[in-house]
Amino acid sequence: MVIILFGYDLGIDLGTSSIVISVPDKGVVVNEPSYVAFDIETERILYAGRRAYYLQGREPIGVEVAQPIKDGAISNYSLTQQMVKYFIDRVIKKSIFRPRVVASVPALATDVEKRTLISVIVSAGARSVCLVEEPLCAAFGAGIDPIHPSGVFVIDIGGGTTDMAVVTQGAMSQTETVRIAGNDFDAEIMRYMRDRHEILIGIRTAEEIKRAIGCAVPREEEVKMTAKGRSVQGGMPMVVEVSSNEICECLKPLLTELTSAAQVMFERTSPQLVADITSGEVLLTGGCAEMYGMDKLFAEALGLEVRVVPHPNLCAAKGASIALSKMHILDNYGYRFKNKDDVRIR
Repeated sequence: MVIILFGYDLGIDLGTSSIVISVPDKGVVVNEPSYVAFDIETERILYAGRRAYYLQGREPIGVEVAQPIKDGAISNYSLTQQMVKYFIDRVIKKSIFRPRVVASVPALATDVEKRTLISVIVSAGARSVCLVEEPLCAAFGAGIDPIHPSGVFVIDIGGGTTDMAVVTQGAMSQTETVRIAGNDFDAEIMRYMRDRHEILIGIRTAEEIKRAIGCAVPREEEVKMTAKGRSVQGGMPMVVEVSSNEICECLKPLLTELTSAAQVMFERTSPQLVADITSGEVLLTGGCAEMYGMDKLFAEALGLEVRVVPHPNLCAAKGASIALSKMHILDNYGYRFKNKDDVRIR
């Protein structure tokens, strides 16, 4: 999502796994996990971001840690509003001017999800909000010129959803949202460790395994790491060794669904745009694009050159702030700033 202040603009990508805020000419100013720790009785947040993230699984009595965004959609209005307000206030400090906001949103978000998102951001302190689809933001952030007529295929693999789109002339020609992404990879690793190694591990450990040895295609040199958890049988502490090839095989069914969805996108795309894409390259963005071999996986499935853009997890936020300066183009495609009265929620 993106926010604009008096005198300067903000770009905000509010995702399932992280919230990223960028400021034109300053770059990324906030990059934190989108987690909150809150008092169970009052539902008032105590911590947000990295501190809440590391508290998960270690909560004291009366405190709970949650992700208020699930699969790219708001699952808890109050907690999301408090979290967004916390980070907006951290950026604008004590400014009396309420910012405008351009917010990234999953490509196939429903009208209710969009209205709720606008209401949350306005309640958190924004003056008005314009929603721009995440793959379009990611394309802008990856350096795609919005006035360029050629087609570009963007695949944004986040924490809750994977958004795919063919972008041309500052808009999307084809789009698809697949609700398989980083969080599903973590859950699948937890399930695999339980079924194969009879060990129960936490979500943090699953993430560490994914980042350290996770791969979309088998590595040339297999790597291994140890994982600590609790035995399924006796409940006692347990340590096992897991290899990168095991994790690759474990994630294969989910990754196959993603590549299949990308192939289906081509079947719906016009021949001229397919020609544009074929003469160029497919862009991979989002945090999970950095997993080893993700570009090779899609390259083999699509028969095209695939490139992971630099700092793929920051692309949507950067693109959101770029969109603010391109509203004269986006306005032609129906993108408008809205306030709470326009959405009539809460």
